[in-house]
Amino acid sequence: MSAVSFDDLVSQSVSETMSKILGATTWKSVNFFFDTKTAAREPEAFAALLEKVFGLTSKVLQKKIAETLLNKVGAVQPSNATDFRQILRLAKAKFPRTTVPGQIGS
Repeated sequence: MSAVSFDDLVSQSVSETMSKILGATTWKSVNFFFDTKTAAREPEAFAALLEKVFGLTSKVLQKKIAETLLNKVGAVQPSNATDFRQILRLAKAKFPRTTVPGQIGS
């Protein structure tokens, strides 16, 4: 069994949330606009694209994606963290880090 990377976990959270909110068919029809793999590495660009495609609804989508991601890593969304980047940083801090044999610090 291979370990899931943080990028993969964010991608899964995005796809799961968008499919749940928009419906599977609608998400399939618009997901070609999104590279869910880069959401973790480029949250500003991802949030900007959400806003471009969904307008004001993008804030709700970001919040729901954040809730899904934080649930996956076992964290609670703080009431003061509304920025998508802040949520990703919190989730990454809670994400279990596995060390690779031979890696510095292992």
